[in-house]
Amino acid sequence: MKYTILVFLSLLAVACQTEPAADTEGSAAADSGADTHIQLSPQQIAQANITVGPPQSRNMAEYLSCSGQIDVPPKGRYAVHSPVMGFVGEVSHLPGEYVRKGTRLTSIRHPELIRLQRELLETAARIPYLEQEQARKARLVETDAASQKAYEAAKSELAVAEARRSGLRAELELIGIDTEQLEQSGKVQKSIGLYAPVSGYLNAIPAQPGQLVEPQQPLFTLIDNSHLHLELEVYARDLGKVQKGQMVQAQIPGQEGWMEGEVHLISPSVDLEKKTARVHVHLKESPRRLAVGTFMFAKIQVDSRAALSVPEAAVVRSGEQAYVFLSEDTGFRKLPVSLGQSDSGYWAVESEALSIESPIALSGAYYINGTE
Repeated sequence: MKYTILVFLSLLAVACQTEPAADTEGSAAADSGADTHIQLSPQQIAQANITVGPPQSRNMAEYLSCSGQIDVPPKGRYAVHSPVMGFVGEVSHLPGEYVRKGTRLTSIRHPELIRLQRELLETAARIPYLEQEQARKARLVETDAASQKAYEAAKSELAVAEARRSGLRAELELIGIDTEQLEQSGKVQKSIGLYAPVSGYLNAIPAQPGQLVEPQQPLFTLIDNSHLHLELEVYARDLGKVQKGQMVQAQIPGQEGWMEGEVHLISPSVDLEKKTARVHVHLKESPRRLAVGTFMFAKIQVDSRAALSVPEAAVVRSGEQAYVFLSEDTGFRKLPVSLGQSDSGYWAVESEALSIESPIALSGAYYINGTE
């Protein structure tokens, strides 16, 4: 009797252990989503705006993701220096302010400016006398009243004075002083003005009123943003995929909307530290409201191929697995698919059970999935 009871208890324990295993297999099959049939009434289909149609064969673009920033060409950056050592005058502009070409930015004053102008006026005043002296010596030489040496000395002295005047004129004109007006009026300028060389935005103003500056010190920097472009950094390993003329889409991270452009220039050199090369992109519309240095996320279209594709609204995900819903007479069947490229609101999909003629739910996939 005891033996019979022990055998019965052993069989009962084995049965208790095998039943959960069967349940686990059933749940795994349910979780996989394979061969899941979902029934919906015509009213439910209409209410959820579910549309049925076949997948499409579309040219799906392959994109290369990268990043960069808004920039201007070198000719769009200007530094304003003082041509001479001097003291900075009034500074009435602020960083970020837009100034037009020719706007007075500040003035520079220094005794050296006065000295150069004085020397020019003195030299210019002496030249008429030297010209007369040379002419007088020439007449005397003709009558043997003076030596040829005296004539040559007068001629040389005149040439030296003219060369000095020419040099002082060039130096003062380089500084920004109108020498012709100076010689006519005889009025010496105590300071010179510094003016904006182009129209643009003042990026930095290191100049301070009263500061003694040297010619090598930048006093203002301007940015002409009339030719903004996008400067991207592409990893060296991906550089072979990039070609001139390829389409580029760019956006500010966290914002909606894309700007379009195309690859204009590819740098032949690679930054050894970053392992990247610069790709110069011309934008179709100039982003005037963006500041130079704005960080941008971009993607370069490097390839395009035909693929079976469905709208994004036709795809649902469960973990790493994606599904579409195949329309059948009795409802919808949940069909696992492999996703490829995403482009313009469509996914490239692959499945042995899916063809160009397969009717699927093109929209409302999440509603169908929620009625399981």
